Amino acid sequence: MINKILSGLIVVIFFLYNSPLICLEKKEDLAEIKRIERYLNDITTLKSSFIQISSNGERLDGDIFISRPGRLRVQYEPSSPILLVANGSTLTYVDWELEEISYIPITETPLRALIEPRIELDQFFKLGELERGLGTLSITLYNSEDESAGSFKMLFADKPLQLKQWFLKDAAGTSIKISLLDVERDVELNDDLFIVDPFLFEKNKDR
Repeated sequence: MINKILSGLIVVIFFLYNSPLICLEKKEDLAEIKRIERYLNDITTLKSSFIQISSNGERLDGDIFISRPGRLRVQYEPSSPILLVANGSTLTYVDWELEEISYIPITETPLRALIEPRIELDQFFKLGELERGLGTLSITLYNSEDESAGSFKMLFADKPLQLKQWFLKDAAGTSIKISLLDVERDVELNDDLFIVDPFLFEKNKDR
């Protein structure tokens, strides 16, 4: 049950979008944001294993697959009953334990920052802190109406730019960190990865 809740944190941190609000004003910061956007927009396909750590120390492993535009699969280890699949404008949330399928508009999740056809961060979020570290660059994104509703932070290795981690925090302060391992780009991905049979559990019951 704990694992299921932690897995679900990826999609329950919803954002409300209105007119864009920009809180970064330095020209060099805006130039870095454009560089991040170019990197994200240049991704065609990507696959990676990942480690997910929650704020209570719980760990989950899995694999992520991205095929832009619009397609994503987050596949956890067998101990977690959750599967997330995006194909177009909808994120499908599969709960194997409850045998339920839910559908969430991709525009209501922070994952849109990875798979939208044209990624322009200031159109989706309120832009927050841009931080430079030793060989790293990160940006924090907020709900455009209410910064306290949650945040989505992406951390990149720099020169060359490469997405390494993202951090999700909800309004209650619960957070998860996802670290990408062995990232591969421009790989061939089977279309079946991004398809979920809407009658999956009904078929199982008929057997």
